[in-house]
Amino acid sequence: MRIRWWKNIRWRLALGSALIALVSTGLLALTTILVIEYYYSVDLQSHLGSLVQDKAQSVGILYEHNHLTHPERTTLENLKRSANGVMNANTDKISHDPEHLYLFLNDQGRLIYPLGITRNSAFTALRAFFYPSDLTHLSADQARLQNAIKSALKGTSADGSLGRQTPVNTSLPFAVAPIFGGGRNDGSSAPIGAVIATPFSTAIPGFVSTAGVAVLIATPIIALLVAAAAIAYSQTITRPLARLTQASRVLAAGDYDTQVSVDAPGELGELAHSFNEMATQLKSDVDELHKQEAWRRELIMNITHDLATPLTAIAGLGEALVDGIDQSHEDYEATGRIIVRETLRLRRLVQDLHVMAKVEARALQPKLKPLRLAALIDETFATLATEFERRQIEPVNSVSYSLPLIEADPDMLTRVFSNLCNNSFHYTPAGGKVIIDAQQRDSLLVVSVMDTGEGIPEDALPRVFERFYRVDHARQSHIGGSGLGLAIVQAIVEVHGGKVWAESRPGMGACISFILPLQTVDDTQPPQPLLQSQMRLS
Repeated sequence: MRIRWWKNIRWRLALGSALIALVSTGLLALTTILVIEYYYSVDLQSHLGSLVQDKAQSVGILYEHNHLTHPERTTLENLKRSANGVMNANTDKISHDPEHLYLFLNDQGRLIYPLGITRNSAFTALRAFFYPSDLTHLSADQARLQNAIKSALKGTSADGSLGRQTPVNTSLPFAVAPIFGGGRNDGSSAPIGAVIATPFSTAIPGFVSTAGVAVLIATPIIALLVAAAAIAYSQTITRPLARLTQASRVLAAGDYDTQVSVDAPGELGELAHSFNEMATQLKSDVDELHKQEAWRRELIMNITHDLATPLTAIAGLGEALVDGIDQSHEDYEATGRIIVRETLRLRRLVQDLHVMAKVEARALQPKLKPLRLAALIDETFATLATEFERRQIEPVNSVSYSLPLIEADPDMLTRVFSNLCNNSFHYTPAGGKVIIDAQQRDSLLVVSVMDTGEGIPEDALPRVFERFYRVDHARQSHIGGSGLGLAIVQAIVEVHGGKVWAESRPGMGACISFILPLQTVDDTQPPQPLLQSQMRLS
């Protein structure tokens, strides 16, 4: 499946990082501009306060001089002359302060200098205040200016701003200071007027604009650099993920040998390690399923053959009895013996399947009882006496009755000896022997079942306990059996806490040995082969 580029984690990481960088840089730029504007406004307001105090003091001093030299003049006339004198005394200094406007008021708050405000736009509020069209409804700017003037006429300086306060701060700051006679407040005299100072322009200073432009240019550059860094960094994530994706596709295609090599640290390395473990486990599980499927097919073929042979014999003999063929007493006995033998063969097959089903379900639970092994072997030989006689094979019980008792399930252990004897029947010729012996090794009992048959090839020894495995597949139809006998032996021995193994020399017979604990389960390794020391056969 092809992934569109905008859904690719690499580009999503890059675009997300660029977006975050843009937002972060933008917020940083906005914060920087606002801080610069704030401190600029504070500095401007402080500067205005100093200027308006200087003007008020200068007018107050000149006013006192005019009052003393010209006492015949009114207070208002002396105040006007003083304001005009301060503003026009040094014409060369006007050019030094071309950025500010000064307005002088009398003690009634009326404008006395200059007599008109002609500048537009920037001083709308001032003009509207001093030349109002509606005295009953003042705007917010007019009310703010009025309160500042009232405060100054009471002897207290005040400041504020006119217009709307925005991020670019287009408001007009102002400062108001009282004018005292003599230029100083002695605490007993009232102000004779007030002076207002405000800048001519509300434009943002050049350094603030320059800083804003610089930040705006730097923002996209930083975003691009962050995006490039994010793309480069994303390679450390996307490359391992791409390898994992490719490996998962190979795994989904059925190649369970695939492994992914990722040296990435942290979670990606752990993910790759977990993926490899999963692939290994899947391979093991699939191999086991294939093996189970092979066993299932072989089981079906074996069961079909093993069922067909005795059923055919029973059906043929039954038809012969119905048709009245061979009706002598000897013929009836021979026919009955064959039917019984084939029926027992079918029963063993069903029992083998039942035991293997329990093994697969792990439901094989032994019921342990104290047993004397020699007596149990005698009972097993007695049960198989007819088969030994028919095949002309001699059973030999070499187990001593003086051996200690063992803790085992008698039915399961009987099944073990029965299966081992039946296995020996298939490969031991007439006149041969099946010998069962046992030796005590500390807290263990080593039991051996030997025969005088053709033996087991060396390369087949590791596989004889596999289900459905046959040493010679060409003889399968001749020897019969389900192929489960030795697998059942191994399962029963293991649930008793023991171990089983096979030994053989070609032409000298086979020896199947297993360990049974006398008291406690011991993980002792299998003892040395008993074939040379116990098998003295001619």
